[in-house]
Amino acid sequence: MRVKVWNGDRSKYLGEGDYVEDVTVYFIRMPDGSLRSNTNAEEEPNFWEIPDGAEVVRSDGNPKIVLDSSETVYGCQVWWAPLHEMENSN
Repeated sequence: MRVKVWNGDRSKYLGEGDYVEDVTVYFIRMPDGSLRSNTNAEEEPNFWEIPDGAEVVRSDGNPKIVLDSSETVYGCQVWWAPLHEMENSN
């Protein structure tokens, strides 16, 4: 499925890409409630990457998207929408 993708706070349009599959990802829930992930969110963070008071969270079934630029992003890192929904909303 073709999708349009924006960065996590929707301040930058990243482009179009393909929703490839659902995968398991890992992210770090920081003490202040914010979330962080490795660039490759499919890799579990190493213990030295986890600050005091933070925890690693495993999330199954997370969208993996390969942008036309060849960059891979994950649903937990970005905002995205199916291209056909964006076209139908105009």
